[in-house]
Amino acid sequence: MVLAIVETLSALTAPLRAPKPKDWTAAERDVRDGFHAGDLIVAAPAWADPVMRMHLGDLIPIPTAGRMDAARFSRIWEIDQRGARAPEARGGRVVLERHHGALTVRQIERAAANVSYDFLARWNDAQVSRVDASGTALPCPYQGDRFQCPQIGFNYVRRQLVEVDTALRWALLAQPVERARVVIEFPAVVLGREIAIATGLSNVWMRKAGKGPVDLTVAIDGKPALHVTTLNESGWLISHVDTAARAGQTAAVRFEVSSPAPYARHFAFAAEARS
Repeated sequence: MVLAIVETLSALTAPLRAPKPKDWTAAERDVRDGFHAGDLIVAAPAWADPVMRMHLGDLIPIPTAGRMDAARFSRIWEIDQRGARAPEARGGRVVLERHHGALTVRQIERAAANVSYDFLARWNDAQVSRVDASGTALPCPYQGDRFQCPQIGFNYVRRQLVEVDTALRWALLAQPVERARVVIEFPAVVLGREIAIATGLSNVWMRKAGKGPVDLTVAIDGKPALHVTTLNESGWLISHVDTAARAGQTAAVRFEVSSPAPYARHFAFAAEARS
């Protein structure tokens, strides 16, 4: 009975606490007045993002919307309600804060990551092959918009806008195949202090259809550096490889993708070498 009363009161009062159209109009004006090209705009809680984009979507280009994470942004505009804070805005200095009814607008500044090599932007530099259980490697030549591996039509690697964890991401889509490893090697990567790697499974319907894990192994100049296993519930996971001891050097970085049950596994990843 008590629970029912609490839920009823919450349902009745929630609309009273929701932002009004005039709140969004005022918040939009603040952001537009101070916005610089290259700024990031985020909403908190995350479910408010569609409403925020109704007002400010023209300031969020597709590469920004599909970003790997927020590390390369030095200026962030956060529009929050109900005391929520966006994870992208953590660790910065608040230089502006204004309240408009149920909304709070903050401008946050922080040191941005310096990207020495963007694997996604340089994906055409990759050398792709499929290696079977015996160690035999079959080259996957570049054809049209992808690296297409032989004999199996869906065994390819390409850059694509994908859905992972209900958000859009620019990523390399690398389809695992049975009893083989898909190898994507970048022969001349300028290293920074770390390599940040994001992984996830694309397509909500395929996540419902398949259950197999996907394994990603990362090697630098042939030495294993990271192993990540991605499951349906993993979301968009960011991992880090410490390369501080080799910052400024050039190295070959290899990504190997495999799965013991590759059915309906649309594996996506992105990576950056950063300082």
